[in-house]
Amino acid sequence: MVPDQRRQLETFATLVAIALERVHYVEVAQDALVKMESERLRNSLLSALSHDLRTPLTAQIGMAESIAGALAPGPGADGPANLALARELAQAMRENAGRIGQLVNNLLDMARLESGEVKLRKAWQPLEEVVGSALRLCGAALELQHLRIDLPAGLPLVEFDAALIERVLCNLLENAAKYCPPGSHIELSAQTMDAELLVSVADDGPDFPAGMEQGLFDKFVRGGTESAIPGAGLGLAIRKSIVLAHGGRIWARRGEAGGARFSFSLPLGKPPEIDLAKLEGQPRP
Repeated sequence: MVPDQRRQLETFATLVAIALERVHYVEVAQDALVKMESERLRNSLLSALSHDLRTPLTAQIGMAESIAGALAPGPGADGPANLALARELAQAMRENAGRIGQLVNNLLDMARLESGEVKLRKAWQPLEEVVGSALRLCGAALELQHLRIDLPAGLPLVEFDAALIERVLCNLLENAAKYCPPGSHIELSAQTMDAELLVSVADDGPDFPAGMEQGLFDKFVRGGTESAIPGAGLGLAIRKSIVLAHGGRIWARRGEAGGARFSFSLPLGKPPEIDLAKLEGQPRP
């Protein structure tokens, strides 16, 4: 082999070695990033669970001990007063248990949505029905707020999973009630625009920090880094997954005079045509 060819082959071999080395270190860097992200999510999950489970569990233990003390017979015990106290504590324990159950359900829902196990049961139906059912479920959370419903007549039928969209509406309404002081105004409205049905929940309470319009829908992200309001930052992430599974979109905006507005859209599509001639001869249910 002539010297020029040998030097040329050595140069090629060196370039190939450099390219392979770069590929190797790119893979190493990607693996390191994946591990760092997994560790960050794990720490966020553990932090959220420890924060949001420790408080209600500690309260459960304290209230259970108080109930036991209130019902224990003793000299000078006031039976009716102790029974009323026990009932009040039992109701508080029930609310705490419901809060813990909701947190666990959110974790399970997020796992199912990300694994693709949730199958949409879509049907053509009016939005008014799912709004009514969501308001019935959120009645207790909204009783201290001023609620306004703006659903114009003639909204078209939309194809969606009623149970999942109901949960989206409940989450947005409960969030508005949870973060707003009593007596605040909350509005649920809907309108059609282009080929979408737009649904919004707006309030006049405190707004979220600027620049977090999209970050609010990430897992384990909340409007405030430290808050006395319970929550793990999973609700909006789950609702985003539900809306995206329907082919829609979801976003948040800060109100001009304060407050927040959360909106989501559903594609309108074309409802199936009903053959009235075939229905005329059928008996009524």
